[in-house]
Amino acid sequence: MKLLCIIEKRIPALQEPIMRFARQFEGVEVVESLWDDPREPDITTVFRRIEQHGPAGEPIPQGFKDHRDAELLAGSFCPFSAQGLDVFENLRVIGVIRAGLENIDVKAATQRGIAVVNATGRNADAVSDFAIGMMLAEARNIARAHHSIVSGGWQVDFPSSASTPDMRGKTIGLFGFGVIGKTLAEKLSGFHINLLVFDPFIREDVVAPYGGKLVDKTTLFRESDFISVHARLTSENQHIIGKAEFDLMKPTAYFINTARAGLVDYGALYDILAAHRIAGAALDVFDNEPLPTSDRFRKLDNVTLTTHRAGATLDAANNSPRLIFERMRKVIAGQATDGFVNPQVLEDARFQNWRETAQRKLNL
Repeated sequence: MKLLCIIEKRIPALQEPIMRFARQFEGVEVVESLWDDPREPDITTVFRRIEQHGPAGEPIPQGFKDHRDAELLAGSFCPFSAQGLDVFENLRVIGVIRAGLENIDVKAATQRGIAVVNATGRNADAVSDFAIGMMLAEARNIARAHHSIVSGGWQVDFPSSASTPDMRGKTIGLFGFGVIGKTLAEKLSGFHINLLVFDPFIREDVVAPYGGKLVDKTTLFRESDFISVHARLTSENQHIIGKAEFDLMKPTAYFINTARAGLVDYGALYDILAAHRIAGAALDVFDNEPLPTSDRFRKLDNVTLTTHRAGATLDAANNSPRLIFERMRKVIAGQATDGFVNPQVLEDARFQNWRETAQRKLNL
């Protein structure tokens, strides 16, 4: 049985952890193939295009063609299109070494009897830590004070100085309550805050153990002192946060986005920040990345901007391949696992027959 690992050529740091954890998959031949799109000078441009438009328009990775006999496939941001999946003779499990699924046609995989697992939860600690950091940096003017000092000044008055808050007793609204939202809620509890959650896909009893309250979107935006976004972007929730939601916010409230730019109407957000209708915002994701030098957000005095770094830690990088290969093994063994995104494939006879054979080969 062959496991093919597709590794981004221009991100060599991924190679060691991916191959280290892949080789722990006992009884499997592990091969690696480098993937790149030489048409683009900046690899992040490729990632952004795939994230926005999916895998269908991208060339099939050469590694797919070189290893058509692979039954197991793992990769991070390479395109897993329907056409790419058709290259394989008997592919049965794909591991996406990231939390997003924008680069894989899950429907096509399911139709072909291929199980898909992803690394959901891989960077929950990294992103939740960063979100708290963004709250504090913006509300306490940390980055602006630093910039003032290194620029030769000593600024102590900022646009939000009159309403600079403590965290204790404030109402934090979480827009989305998946793994990252739950992890953030645990960490925020130490600040002794009031927790509100908006997530149409969960029940009240999911939020209650975290000391929170499940509310509608209107209540979240109207009552929160900080709103932090932690939802997944889909075709149905594009710009789900816009002018109507921002108009509900308190003038002393802050808006934090470490999730996806597409969830937010950034034009509406800019307008409300430029008018100082809310206290401030902290943004790690943008419609265009890298952020153009002429971008109007750069000129605002009440926003903290970072370079899409929320999930970028060494620990998160190691967690991703570890989780993926553990979850791939569990799917083959017939064990329950997080991150199994198309469990309906278990009813597919092609997958069932293959798994029985695979379990014998791997002594699972």
